[in-house]
Amino acid sequence: MPIPFTLEQLDLLYKNVKDPVYFMKQNGDTFDYVYVNPVCRTIFKKELAGTTLDDSMPPDLSREIKKQYLIALRAGERHIYRDYSLFSDLDTAMETELTPIDFEGQRFVLAVTKNVTAQKKIEEDYLFYESLVQNSVDPMIMISAEYMIIDLNSAYEKAFGVRKEDWVNRYYKDLPDKQKEQFKSGKDLLEKFVPETKSSSIIMQRRKEDGTLAKFSASYSPINENGIIRAFHVVFRELTSELLLKNELKKTENILESYKDALNYAALVAIWSLSGTIEFVNENLNKLTGYMPEELIGMNVYEVSEAIISTEEYEMIRTVILDGVIWRGQLKSLKKNGEIFWVDATIIPLLDVDGEIYQVLSILFDVTERKQLEEQLHFMAYHDSLTTLPNRRLMVQKFQQMKDHAQQKGEHIALLYIDGDNFKSINDQFGHDVGDDFIYHFGQAIKKSLRKGDLAARIGGDEFLVALCGIFPEESQFHIEKIIDRINDTLAEGWEINGHHFTPSSSIGISVYPSHGTDFDDLVKKADAALYLAKSNGKGKCYLYTSP
Repeated sequence: MPIPFTLEQLDLLYKNVKDPVYFMKQNGDTFDYVYVNPVCRTIFKKELAGTTLDDSMPPDLSREIKKQYLIALRAGERHIYRDYSLFSDLDTAMETELTPIDFEGQRFVLAVTKNVTAQKKIEEDYLFYESLVQNSVDPMIMISAEYMIIDLNSAYEKAFGVRKEDWVNRYYKDLPDKQKEQFKSGKDLLEKFVPETKSSSIIMQRRKEDGTLAKFSASYSPINENGIIRAFHVVFRELTSELLLKNELKKTENILESYKDALNYAALVAIWSLSGTIEFVNENLNKLTGYMPEELIGMNVYEVSEAIISTEEYEMIRTVILDGVIWRGQLKSLKKNGEIFWVDATIIPLLDVDGEIYQVLSILFDVTERKQLEEQLHFMAYHDSLTTLPNRRLMVQKFQQMKDHAQQKGEHIALLYIDGDNFKSINDQFGHDVGDDFIYHFGQAIKKSLRKGDLAARIGGDEFLVALCGIFPEESQFHIEKIIDRINDTLAEGWEINGHHFTPSSSIGISVYPSHGTDFDDLVKKADAALYLAKSNGKGKCYLYTSP
């Protein structure tokens, strides 16, 4: 059975990957396991290769997985879905990325599954916390470790007669004396906090918006990040009885501890305003990108990634977020040193009590290594392993694009079928290692002779295809001969392998689109027929296809 990758190639890429990887072939109304990595065998405790999806799963689960596979195949592009039932007894959430592949009339799916239980918990914790804070009847405020007011909810505004826009981003030292006095007891408590300190509460008297004095319990909870206090959350509750005070204080401490754990558990976290200005990044994000917090805070999220993310992509994400919908996907970005990295991003719009978006939260996981594996696999699927030139499969795809362009411009495309002369003698005289090096240099010589936009591919042995684009009909012979002369000149210069200098020649058959046809396979056959005539008449010849 022909498959787009060898099992050795798949094992090279995925043998040591911790995530389960399945390479499946569609077989009627089910899918056959072609390859699974060692993790799958550990999970299922049996050999899956050679069996079907229906053999390894309960019927309900098998139907759901097949449905997702078919969605990916119909769409013809990557498809991601989450599954909560495969390991439901372990309370585990799994996310699978499906890559559909068509190869020689067969349909395949590459499935990479990862455990997203932790990520799901973080998303739920953040959403729960934001819902709790913004819909709470209790005044809440967040203060940085430098005593800057980061955020406060509408209940705080109503209780104490302040406006959020007047307070947020102001430091304690910049507050009016009257307000400083209100904050003094709380600030004195904050100064005593050390990273090991748990949540603490004090009783204070504050003047409400209507001018009356009231007693409040103020519960302070530090937010730690890698042993450093980054901020404090403060919840105020007006006192009505000692019993209520004790119960509410305990609830508040538990809630804030849960939030702190969720924040510290996140791999990479960034928060920005509705306009895109970054307001918070955690230390893990600083470590990954190489930027210091002060370099990122105040920048616009689009500025950070504008070298990678297109304006259209940024606007698409922004449109989704402004609709109040969570956006999930993978993004490519740049580190400070210019190195590219990939993240799996969950971007969450945060709503206030009126349902209006006031901030955006992003939870990111570094998936650079996985993306590099995928790109390597994609390269292997569409390139020749010996010469690194495109293979026939990529040539077919690119030729269609070249043909579309040629139709618009009224141009021709020349297809050269190139065969090295006397290649067998190289293998016989010097061995296959030198023969492989010879083929590599042969392919590079062809590639070096082409123009920008032309394409060379190795299709087997010492046989190569070249597609020449931008050929004007009235000058086609001149352009084709000019490129063939350059190929022959480059081959004549030759190269050295193990002290031996090689100056090979080649035979070339030529067909032209659309003069000789419009179908790629048909044009290749006609170029091959012309090549046969060239080889029949000696070395270093080239022939243009003519109708019999």
